[in-house]
Amino acid sequence: MPPMRPQRGKTPKKRGKSPNNTDVVEPVEVYCRVRPLDNPSGNVCLKVVNPEAVNLISTESSLAFARTGQLKEVQYKFQQVFDEVTSQKTIFDHVALPLVDDLVHGKNGLLFTYGITSSGKTYTMTGTPQDQGILPRCLDVLFNTIGGFQSKKYVFKPDRMNGFDVQTEADAMMERQRRDILPALTPKTPGSGRQKKEFEFVRDTGRLADPTCVSDIDEDNTYAVFVSYIEIYNNYVYDLLEELPYDNITGYKPPQSKILRNDSYENMYVMSCTEVEVKSPEEAFEVLFKGQKRRKVAHTCLNAESSRSHSIFNIRLVQAPLDSCGQEVIQDSDKICVSQLSLVDLAGSERTNRTKNQGDRLKEASNINQTLMALRNCLELLRENQKSPGNPRMVPYRDSKLTHLFKNYFDGDGRVRMVICVNPKAEEYDETVHVMKFAEISQEIMVQRSQQVKFDLGFTPGRRRLGEKIREEQLREAEKIKIEQDIVPPPGPCMVYDLGPEFPNLQMVDYTDSATLINLIAFLAERDSKRQALAADFETKWSNFRGRLVGFERDYEQLQERNEELENQMKRQGSSSTKFESRCRSLEARLADVQAQLDDAHRMRREYEAKLGDKDLKLLQEKHEKERLRDNFKQRLEMNNIHWEDNLDKEKRKIEQQLGAQLEEKEKRFNMMKEVLETDTPTARPRTFKTPAPAPKTRTYTTPGMIQSARSESDVSSVGLPTPRSRTNTVSTVKPWGYGGGKSATKRPPPKTPVATPRAIPQYSLRHRRSRSNNETWLDHRPQGSLDLDTVLQPTLKKKKSVSKLEQKDTKTATKYMLTHQDVGSDGEFQTKYFKGDVLPTAGGGTQVVFNDVEVHKQREPGTRKRRSSCPQPSDFDGEWTDPEERCAIAIEGHRRKRSKPSPELVSHV
Repeated sequence: MPPMRPQRGKTPKKRGKSPNNTDVVEPVEVYCRVRPLDNPSGNVCLKVVNPEAVNLISTESSLAFARTGQLKEVQYKFQQVFDEVTSQKTIFDHVALPLVDDLVHGKNGLLFTYGITSSGKTYTMTGTPQDQGILPRCLDVLFNTIGGFQSKKYVFKPDRMNGFDVQTEADAMMERQRRDILPALTPKTPGSGRQKKEFEFVRDTGRLADPTCVSDIDEDNTYAVFVSYIEIYNNYVYDLLEELPYDNITGYKPPQSKILRNDSYENMYVMSCTEVEVKSPEEAFEVLFKGQKRRKVAHTCLNAESSRSHSIFNIRLVQAPLDSCGQEVIQDSDKICVSQLSLVDLAGSERTNRTKNQGDRLKEASNINQTLMALRNCLELLRENQKSPGNPRMVPYRDSKLTHLFKNYFDGDGRVRMVICVNPKAEEYDETVHVMKFAEISQEIMVQRSQQVKFDLGFTPGRRRLGEKIREEQLREAEKIKIEQDIVPPPGPCMVYDLGPEFPNLQMVDYTDSATLINLIAFLAERDSKRQALAADFETKWSNFRGRLVGFERDYEQLQERNEELENQMKRQGSSSTKFESRCRSLEARLADVQAQLDDAHRMRREYEAKLGDKDLKLLQEKHEKERLRDNFKQRLEMNNIHWEDNLDKEKRKIEQQLGAQLEEKEKRFNMMKEVLETDTPTARPRTFKTPAPAPKTRTYTTPGMIQSARSESDVSSVGLPTPRSRTNTVSTVKPWGYGGGKSATKRPPPKTPVATPRAIPQYSLRHRRSRSNNETWLDHRPQGSLDLDTVLQPTLKKKKSVSKLEQKDTKTATKYMLTHQDVGSDGEFQTKYFKGDVLPTAGGGTQVVFNDVEVHKQREPGTRKRRSSCPQPSDFDGEWTDPEERCAIAIEGHRRKRSKPSPELVSHV
């Protein structure tokens, strides 16, 4: 059966579920009881050392002595040890009385009796009528405590789901008539008469009741006791109080196994278990006797009546507060507190070699030992989890019906106590050792003890006694009025307004007839007295009626005035309430509008957050892509710079060789002219120097691996003027007339009559070029957020497809590809770069892009300064002699400093 159902705010919850966990944690309390020996002179294996310890001594016939060859003596400590002469009353007062006290105060309790077969478990639990055990004494003390505070029968009704409903007293009376009175009038079923005689025998056994009573009970609550009796046989749960169907041919049908369920508070209970409401200990004993008649008991070699199942007798106490008048229970099922005391008589552990069991007895013993082993395993795991809470293990409660039913107690929902029953016979040593070890493990387990339940409904304490006094006073007044009515006949409607019988015969036959006159005088006197009495009664009633009528008129006038005042007050309050109602309606309408706006705002917020998340994701992707492209471009640029410097070194050496050859050739020509001049010996003329005119500046092109100047048509033809689409810069060098190169040029003095060589007009090249776009099918890849610089030159794509995000399907129909990229140049100006390439198919069925051109567009303000090449021009050296090697070094250094970015050929697979 289930433990107490915790109520909302009334009963403490389980450990870990209450934010203010103030419950007391205490260990499982284990007591030891030693059974008296049948033969006082026999050998024993257990001795009581003190009231809290025993010594277990091995014997020569034990298995421990056979294995080690030594006699061992081990001491075990308990909460308290009861020796052979301890009475049942003493054991009850120490073990079970605190559990009954907890039961009355709304707390749960669980009591086990554990031990081997024939150790006295059942005797400790039930006892005899003259010397009762724990169970009967619990019932006596409970009813002694709540005897005067019990509710009427069937006020509390089980809801078949481990809870209770509250009924009114009228409904409870109808239920009692339907269930108790009407079945008594129906024909009896077979066997019912015998059962009644057995119950009468239980009442007439001369039972000695326990007079103990629990103090400090809440008198403002009403109580009801429900009992149930179940057994666990071969790991199946059976209801011992179930009404079995009867068949005239086969008799009573066998009982059906019950299943365990969880209620709404996660407490375990037996589904469809019979719970009987009892109002006295005798009724509870009838239920107990009925269940014991059905319990599985068999004869073994060690015990004449050995329990073959685990029996569980549950006592559930239902309490609820009374109303403010202290007369009826509050009709609210949430104000009910249910506490439970479970008394468990475990079957004894057995060894087959001693009991010689066979067939069903062997199967029963096997199931009993498995159940006890499952209980021991659960307790061991609980102890390990409590010692190391950091890594708890799952406790296997479901291995047995017994552990599964009482898992709430071990998880912390009530006090748990255990009575270890020991048979001190020397032959029982081997099994007693296991019992002692189990007791030692159990004492190390900590369980949570719930706090006392108190109903705080705001009612005045002592309302039950106040209600009883009011009822007694009402009964006393009713009896007094009845006595007065019996002594003095009530006036008014009870008095008959009649002057008496009719006049007697007034006929006089003789003048001397005096008897007739006497009768007439007496008749008239009686009638006059009646008339006076009636007149007095009428006057009294009239005066009473007039007084009542005046009082009624006075009360009526007062009530009328009060009614008018209340009507005026109601009108005033009605106007104010009307204003409040209109204001409430307007506020509700505003609240609805604000709520709608709030819902719209929440919806828009979610939409904007989603959009913002998408944009952030896209920006992050674009950032990563730009960083990747920048790193790739820097890597390739560094590689190209290395190749560029190598090409410059090669060009430098080549130019030096060419200039050296030209200087040698001119040296030869100069020597030849000198010889001619010396041979002819003409008349010397004064040497004149003509400053050469500044030559027009040439458009230079730079091509890696070749640096030459174009100064004349012959030079252009020899050098080879690049086409406008080539990217070639030409470094212009100036050679004054009659100057020889090489190292010898610094040693030879200049000629006396130099002749200035006319400067050739350099080839003019166009300053601007047009876009190289053609009529091919272009794929214009322009990322989102690109800006239009409105430069003079723009790419013209006649047939194109513009996309912002490149996908594989976009490159299927395109033959050309152009990627737009915008960044800040080295001069701090914003620039747009167009990377162009060809779209080529791959062997795998896809496409790839081969980049072969780069266009850079910038915006600059027009100025008056003419564009000039970074290379030195011949005009830079007019009027002074300069070494050709120095001029070449200056040119190369200028190209290194202000070289344009190359156009690497990039291959990108799509």
